[in-house]
Amino acid sequence: MELTSTQELILWLGTAGMAIGAVIIAAIGFSLPNNERHHVTASFFVCAIAACAYLAMATGTGVVEVAGQQIFYARYVDWVVTTPLLLLGLLTVGLAPLTGGGDAARARNGLIGWVLGADVLMIATGLIASLRGDNSDKWIWYAISCVFFLLVLWALFSPVKAHLDAASKPLFTKLLGILTVLWFIYPILWVLGTEGTGALSLTGEILVFAVIDVLAKVAFGIVLVTGVKSSHKATA
Repeated sequence: MELTSTQELILWLGTAGMAIGAVIIAAIGFSLPNNERHHVTASFFVCAIAACAYLAMATGTGVVEVAGQQIFYARYVDWVVTTPLLLLGLLTVGLAPLTGGGDAARARNGLIGWVLGADVLMIATGLIASLRGDNSDKWIWYAISCVFFLLVLWALFSPVKAHLDAASKPLFTKLLGILTVLWFIYPILWVLGTEGTGALSLTGEILVFAVIDVLAKVAFGIVLVTGVKSSHKATA
């Protein structure tokens, strides 16, 4: 089953959007002082990796057919790498800098590991759900994925907030709000899309995923790096 010209166009636009976003984020990063440029790294690679994933889908190399349905596995390859990077960028912004080792460092590292580990399992189980095709157990895997999604949000809204740097808390809260709203759309879209109930056409699914992906990666990254830049200016 080949992609239509409209579907290919949407994926090519997604590729361009991600690539342009990576360039914009990198450009903003060059205006930051050296000790703040690490904030740009995760956001840049989130967009760069997503651009490659969209390129793969646009050229038909990131798609596999399962039970007569097209599964864009390149999305999941993208997400399993970019969502941990996105969360790492968020945590880097919000968590207070370490001033020593000991129990505080272990608690912080364990918290980061919890968030990233739950996130990876969220994406991996979502991929398994997609690859199950018409089998009813795909909903079990989908439910497991949703549980890990909720665990990620719980960690960000509860224990992570207890370790926030006071100066970075407003930016962290703003970014967390954006992430939460956008990420809640993904499981809903999965249910409505061709991998779930099929209520949404493949073209509609590709379009909505592309829009949400660009917002969740490019827009989020730009808000993050511009927020860091504004915070640095205010501090200076």
